[in-house]
Amino acid sequence: MKKAKKDLGAGGFDGGEGAQQGEGAQQGDDTAPASPDAATGGPDRSVETMLQEISGGAEAAPTTKNAPRLGKYDQLWQLSMADPHTGLANQLLLLDRLSQALVRRRRHGGDVLVCHIKLDNLAEINAELGYTTGNAVLCDMSRRLTSVLRDEDTVGRVGSNELVAVITVNDEQAAGPLMRRLQHNLDEPVLVGDKAIRLHASLGVAVAEDSESAEAVLARADRSTRVSKR
Repeated sequence: MKKAKKDLGAGGFDGGEGAQQGEGAQQGDDTAPASPDAATGGPDRSVETMLQEISGGAEAAPTTKNAPRLGKYDQLWQLSMADPHTGLANQLLLLDRLSQALVRRRRHGGDVLVCHIKLDNLAEINAELGYTTGNAVLCDMSRRLTSVLRDEDTVGRVGSNELVAVITVNDEQAAGPLMRRLQHNLDEPVLVGDKAIRLHASLGVAVAEDSESAEAVLARADRSTRVSKR
């Protein structure tokens, strides 16, 4: 796990030591949220726990990937934690989930992978075919990601054309096949009406290190994606 770089056969892979907190994944003109630990009163008290307390805690929380619920909790969750176009976790919830995964890693072992996906030609699709088609492509890509991953993993949208998956594995060796399945799903054309649209996606992965913050590992995954495009 302490190797500088490792080729998984799909995109860049950054698992090096000494990662510095840099610019995070971009999300339009939005500023990066504060550390989830600071916002929630500690790593063991998640944003979702606070939302349950605010709403009365009567309804069950949504599952990790995306599972709609009815009721007061769901309405509050959707407004504050979900991306309105895809229903995926937004950046605030993604960072909270990543922080929780890092805490579990330190206690119980295993590895936490952050997979950053950039849909490189989504802007061109929006310009040429319209935003309705572009949103359909984005939602299809979101479904493909969630179909490959497990319920305990998290998929989020952190920018107009950027998706992130937080994945926990028992060891780093399990990451290779998973990344190849993700890349295969991303390479398949999207059918919108009678059109087969080919989406170009860059994929980068960072493996979390000891004592690394959620923001730092997300920033490394973003940089790894940029390297994979060159």
